[in-house]
Amino acid sequence: MQRFLKVRALDCPKPPSADVLGRSQALNPPVLPKVEDPLRFGILGAARIGPDALFTPAKTHPGVVVTAVACRDKARGDKYANKHKVEKVFAGQTCYQGRCHLLDDKDVDAVYIPLPNGLHFEWTMRAIDAGKHVLVEKPITNTADEARAIFARAAQKGVVVLEAVHFTFHPATQRVREIVASGELGKIKSAKAWFTVPTLMGPFIWEKNDIRYDFDLGGGSTMDQGVYPLTAIRYFTGTDEVLPEVTFAKAIGMPSDAKRVDRAMHAAFKLPSPLGAEAAGEALTGETICDFSDPGWGPFGLFPHMPKFNAEVTLEGGKVEYFNFIVPALYHSITVRPSKGEARTERVYVSKDGYGEPYWSTYRYQLEAFVDKVRGRTPQYWPTPETTITKMECVEMIYEKAEMPPRPASSYKAP
Repeated sequence: MQRFLKVRALDCPKPPSADVLGRSQALNPPVLPKVEDPLRFGILGAARIGPDALFTPAKTHPGVVVTAVACRDKARGDKYANKHKVEKVFAGQTCYQGRCHLLDDKDVDAVYIPLPNGLHFEWTMRAIDAGKHVLVEKPITNTADEARAIFARAAQKGVVVLEAVHFTFHPATQRVREIVASGELGKIKSAKAWFTVPTLMGPFIWEKNDIRYDFDLGGGSTMDQGVYPLTAIRYFTGTDEVLPEVTFAKAIGMPSDAKRVDRAMHAAFKLPSPLGAEAAGEALTGETICDFSDPGWGPFGLFPHMPKFNAEVTLEGGKVEYFNFIVPALYHSITVRPSKGEARTERVYVSKDGYGEPYWSTYRYQLEAFVDKVRGRTPQYWPTPETTITKMECVEMIYEKAEMPPRPASSYKAP
């Protein structure tokens, strides 16, 4: 991916040197001293996403420490904890919860849950009932009803729950929404977003038994990649709290479970009233495309397509194109193309009011917001429960339109 981004970067002016320095620091961020009473995190599972999503951001946050990891495989948990300098390891079949285990540890204030999708509901609910704040990987659950139940229980127990859709916390993403809302290019007409990777880069070719292909665990491209472009078109158009109409959905099934698990999904939407104004004389439309394993082109598909992590919003007076909206901290470009006049390119690594640091990743911005919310401060950005719930309703509608079954609800019954 880094090679691909370097190739695309040749087409754009070089970013300011301060930003270059900041992103070089992102690869080896400074370790900041901790405050007297930091928020103490535990992580359920020795997940590969842990370093990017929690451990590295925590290094640069004075108010966060990671104190515990729970892993059923003791050897794996010990190795993981040693690598990331985590003090406590809970192991065994009851390591997540049980006598003297992570959710019952009084030294853990918050829990990060990067488990398979189908386990999110159970362990988020258990964590809430244990009085822990919860940062849970996307999608928050397999179903909208489960998401609704989680936020209701969190409100009842007085704890914070956040679905980790990290890119929405980055200043570049927020700048795109600001440009669209400004009226500079007139009213919104449509929005489109992609998240596709070629076969040679995707998990499909490397890991035949990847959990993302398991229907019972909430597998499928729409559940994994698809929530990103779906979030993007709703966020950029300001329709993220209301339910769109799914007008089209077509899936390509995984060979191992073609009728239930999607390798790719193409969906189209009629979006509600957009940010700031009604659509320009016609229905506001949206489109998303995701693919775990985009096949190559040419003879026998020998030539791979490039990964695509783009979003674009079309307005009356031009377009706004956002390259690499998934990981903008690594590199991105925001190109404003008016119908009349010259195009311009922006890059935003720190908010115009000075919020953030150039080396902060999307996950670091997300962690800042989470801690602010837990500590009773006002986060710079915070999604409402309706944003998350209606997104899961939309995912269910996509599967229905594509004539695929919805992901199964958890068998866990909260007390």
